[in-house]
Amino acid sequence: MKALADGSRLMIINALLDKPQYVEELAERLSLAPSTVSFHLKKMEGAHLVRKTRDQYYLIYELNTDLFDRTLKELTSFGDVQRFVQEERIAQYRGKVIKAFFKNSRLTRLPTQHKKRLIVLEEFARKFQPDRVYDEPEVDALIAEQFNDYCTVRRELVEEHYLERTGPRYKVVKSIGREGGAQYSAQPEGATKNISNIMKTRAEIKREYKETPKQAGVFKIENKKNGKILLGISLNLHGPLNRYKFELRMGVHAHKDLQEDWKQYGPDNFLFEIVETVKVKDDPNFNIVDELTLLEQIWLEKLQPYGEKGYMLPGERMRI
Repeated sequence: MKALADGSRLMIINALLDKPQYVEELAERLSLAPSTVSFHLKKMEGAHLVRKTRDQYYLIYELNTDLFDRTLKELTSFGDVQRFVQEERIAQYRGKVIKAFFKNSRLTRLPTQHKKRLIVLEEFARKFQPDRVYDEPEVDALIAEQFNDYCTVRRELVEEHYLERTGPRYKVVKSIGREGGAQYSAQPEGATKNISNIMKTRAEIKREYKETPKQAGVFKIENKKNGKILLGISLNLHGPLNRYKFELRMGVHAHKDLQEDWKQYGPDNFLFEIVETVKVKDDPNFNIVDELTLLEQIWLEKLQPYGEKGYMLPGERMRI
């Protein structure tokens, strides 16, 4: 329902009720910019309201008729819709990861990205029965059926708490259901190791720091005297604004017009501002670069920082 809470999206849906259409056709029909239509269609596709197919050079969008054929009562009584959609997306993401890293039931390589690595480790964890104790050769043999480097996989199964090691013996700590998702095995009363209280290793802390999302978004430098603007985007907004200030102070900025105005009007007549940041979503299909590019298109169209209005050339992009 939230995905429908926008006038432009309702207009797009109304247009698609007539027939499937491509972006430029919708833009012309609704008097909207193609970038705006693309932005809304991407949001609606993420909510499963529309779907797309490719016809030669064009992407054709159509309504998800299965959804729109439901009554309002059916939609609003559908239990936890968001949870259902999220589980569906996670299942699709898992399938893509498995397809990318397994060939003929064997692992080709371990993923670098942690969340993908966990999905691969879960595939190995499925091999172990929760009520059994394994010795090390048994563990190695099971892993070697799908990957030659059984030592690395065995070690990571322990580090990620899928298996627990006591001397040469291994047992399941958390088992994996058929649809994925970990379930912790019951721990004996008085056990010294409690999964919820396991201290973070140095490697885990380092990994969490690397995977902490940086603030991505759109920034601008505005000349308060003549209103001219330089617009840019960055995956980490903490860096480029400070860098641009430094380059302008040193007289080495790449945009000569901006550098000359800085020299003429002085630093106090320039505004460095973050225009909008990307709202990161906990969604396996979320792509921060795509979201950032859409924001860039929207703000370039809105501000038009070209000619007398800006320091940029049409089609120029400032990406750091």
